[in-house]
Amino acid sequence: MIGLRAAFLFAFFVVSPVWAAAETECGTLEKCDNFKSNVHDRNSLQRGLGLYKNYCSSCHTLRYLRWNRLQRDLDIPENILVEDLINNPQVKTSDYITFGLPEISAIGAPDLTLRTRVRGEEWIYTYLRTFYEDSEQITGSNNLVYPGTAMLNVLGGLQGRQVMTENGNLEKVGEGSMSTEEYDIAIGDLVTFLAYASEPARISREKNGVFVILFFIAFTAVMWLLNREYTKDIK
Repeated sequence: MIGLRAAFLFAFFVVSPVWAAAETECGTLEKCDNFKSNVHDRNSLQRGLGLYKNYCSSCHTLRYLRWNRLQRDLDIPENILVEDLINNPQVKTSDYITFGLPEISAIGAPDLTLRTRVRGEEWIYTYLRTFYEDSEQITGSNNLVYPGTAMLNVLGGLQGRQVMTENGNLEKVGEGSMSTEEYDIAIGDLVTFLAYASEPARISREKNGVFVILFFIAFTAVMWLLNREYTKDIK
């Protein structure tokens, strides 16, 4: 037992300097920006879907989400789904959303279905807001959250140009088609959609969870009254 404790303490003090020197979970930042998605906001989900379709779908798939599930949850008319979103007579509404590049390819664009659950909403939100120009990168841009990222800054036209100052902060040096506030809202919509895509059942799960909690509260009250009635004569 003593030997086990000594080994644990030795490992702790040996490894702890490595932890201290390592980067945080948000790359070079101390912490990610605060963000909480609301998957019950259908308008936000629809706007996020539009951003994904226009800026992300050429590379990133959603291979674990079906078109008809997307249609039902986001209340999308069938003609818009078929003509504007799918736009391929060979694809059925029951198929998975598989357009984009394969994850195992020369570029290796990851599937986004589970990406938000793996990284976290705040990580994705901060990542999409912290691109900056970097002439040393092949893509011409870099990222504070994921230094050396191979992803192009596809949303740069919306956000505008950013550069890194000498003290390591980002400075906006060129305007995009959106203001800073509008861009933050747009990224929030996109991350909300990705949060939904990573767990479509979350919408019904959270709604049903409220009723389950209310049921347990009522059930507990009934059982307490029943127990009091049965035990009132017991001394």
